[in-house]
This record gives sequence, structure tokens and C-alpha cells, in this order.
Amino acid sequence: MADGFVPEVVVSNHLEKVKNEIFSYIESNARAIDDNFAAFFGNIVTILDNAGVSIPDQVYDEFIDSIAYRVFDVSKRAGDLKFLARACEIACGMKRKKERKAGVHLAAAVKLMKIGMPLAATAFLQPYRKHDATVGCWYAYCYYTLYKDGSPEPGYSAAERWNYLKTARQHMEELGQVQPGLNRVVKGELADDRWLIEPFWVMIFLATEWVPENRWFLEIGIARAKMEKNEPALVKLLQIGFIRFPNDMLFYREAYHLKFEQGDLADALGLIRDLIQRFPEDPEPVYYGLRTGLYLPQKEVFEEFRIRAEAIKMPGHVLYLIDYMYAYLRGRMDQATLSLEEFHRKYPSLNYYSEILRFITAEIPPTERGVRRTLFLSVDNFCKKMLKIGET
Repeated sequence: MADGFVPEVVVSNHLEKVKNEIFSYIESNARAIDDNFAAFFGNIVTILDNAGVSIPDQVYDEFIDSIAYRVFDVSKRAGDLKFLARACEIACGMKRKKERKAGVHLAAAVKLMKIGMPLAATAFLQPYRKHDATVGCWYAYCYYTLYKDGSPEPGYSAAERWNYLKTARQHMEELGQVQPGLNRVVKGELADDRWLIEPFWVMIFLATEWVPENRWFLEIGIARAKMEKNEPALVKLLQIGFIRFPNDMLFYREAYHLKFEQGDLADALGLIRDLIQRFPEDPEPVYYGLRTGLYLPQKEVFEEFRIRAEAIKMPGHVLYLIDYMYAYLRGRMDQATLSLEEFHRKYPSLNYYSEILRFITAEIPPTERGVRRTLFLSVDNFCKKMLKIGET
């Protein structure tokens, strides 16, 4: 296998095992590593090169990032900026693509933030602050920390306190104009570091006050809240969105899905009825009514929205799939099959999808663990794509 194709999972599992062993060594030998950083990373490269599996360049370099993060996290010398700069240079020099410096530089910056040297941290963060919303928030947070808590590090001036706050605000305003995505350069251990949750949220909520007209801060915050399953933050952001952008479907969409996933179908239904009044010509709330009706015991709710769907001329292929799903979830397999056959006959260009559904319906028992949920998600995603409903 070493000379041929090695499955990605084999490489991943092997590297994860090696990483855990190295992390354990780092925890017990922090001082020795600080004293001979170059030799330590030379050994890391030897371990990787002798791993017995072919490691892709990006995976190799991200492994170096992970090791650098853990070394800096336990280092007692990271506050020495000359040492830290040299350590970064050595770690980056061990990479296959030596220009990939972001992971190592961000690891150094985070360590400086943690030990109360935010001013020094900004030098490492600055090149990446416009490429990643998370890094942009960290960068502004450093200046906000200088305003709020001060710093004993060289270069800090208490007389500049209000200017630090002004700088933090300016950087968040600039971030809101550039609007980068989340975690474009923040990966691995950095993305999992719980200490870094607070800097992001502090700056996002400050930005919603500083730049209330910029919807992007709410949007990026909602995306992060969903990733973290941070319900309190999500609810707070939605409340702000409802007040500031009362005609923006995004916030209603997210609120509906939150209620649905929580199982609060009665509240979800109330929100849908409000949406239909606000957006009477939009098929999206009607589709949500059908979607919710699938799981409500009262057939009248589904029938009500089924009539509404026909009244607004919702596409037939979507309706056939919804009828199929309604029958399937209620165990009416003959009716489900009939709806699927009509879908297959009337929309031959979509036969690739109907064939998949026919196989599932015929071959997999509805009682099979997870099949009902999987089938619902598949049909739901397909219908939303057909209706051009925004992603959630």
C-alpha cells in the first residue's frame, strides 16, 4: 500500500495518532523545547518524512501549524518577541510551502493575546485580518483590550486609551466593508480553542452597535452561532435583525428553522402565518407551511398550505415531492409510490432523483434508523433548491 494509493482516512488517522503522541511530549517537555526549538522541529519533520504514508502538502503544513500552536501554548518564552519571531521563522521554514505562514503566525498571536500582550499580537494578525472574519475580530479585539484593560508591554500608552477604542471601531467598520468569510485561515487547533470564542463575540456585538446599518455583522454572527450551536447568541442576533431589518427574509428564515429544529412547531406555524402576511407573493413561507405540516398530527394544517401552494402556482415537481413525503412519513406507502410515479412520469429530466427515491422507498424499511430523517433532509434540500430558497 505504501507504494500505491493510500486512502485519505488512513493518512488522517495515522497523523492524528502521531499528533496526540507529540502533544503529550510537548506538555512534559516545554522548557527543553523552548531551549532548542530548531532541533525539536527538525525531529517533527523527520517523523513526518518517515511516516510510511504519502502526506499531501497542505496536510503536512497544517500539521506543522498544529504543533506550533501547542508549543506556543505551553511555552514560557513566548513573551520574548525575538524568541517568538525566530520560532515562527523556524516553524515556517519546515513547511513544504514556506509561504504558508498564516497558521504559525496566528498561533503566535493567540499566545500573545492570552498572556496580555495584545499590541504585539496585532503585528502577527495584521496580514490576515481582511482574509478571515474571525481574524479581523481578533485584531480589533486587541485594540479594544488596550482601551479596556491596558497592557504592561512596551509601546503601550495610557494616554492613547481612547485612540485604541477608535482604532478598534475603525477596524470593525473596515471589516464590515470587506466582508470576508469565516475560518478561511483559522483552522485546526485554532478553530477549536474555546478561549477565542469571547474575542469574536465581543467584537461582533460591539459592531452591531457601532455600525447598526451593516447587516453583514448579523449575518456572519448568525453563521458562527449556528456552527457553535450557540443558541443564546443566535436568538439575540435575530432579535436585533427583526428590529433593524423588518423586511429582510433572512432573519425570519433563521428564526423559523430554529423553532422547527427545537420542535416548537406551534411557534413555527405562528411565524409562518406572520410571514405570509408580510410576504403574500413569496412562495417561501408557504413552503415552510407545507414543510411544517409534514410533522403536525392535524391533517388540516398540511391541507391548508397545500391549497395555498396551488393558489400561488408553486411548481408541480415540488408539490409531487411534498405529497410523496407526506404520505411516506405517515406510512401510506401506496400513496407515496403513486406520487413518486407521477413525479417520474411528468418530469423525466429529474429521473435521476426519482430513481434514488424509488430505491429508498422500495428497499429500505421506514423503521430503519435515521432513514426518515435522511429522506426528509434530501427532499427538503431539493425542494428549496428548486424554489431558490436561501440556504440556512
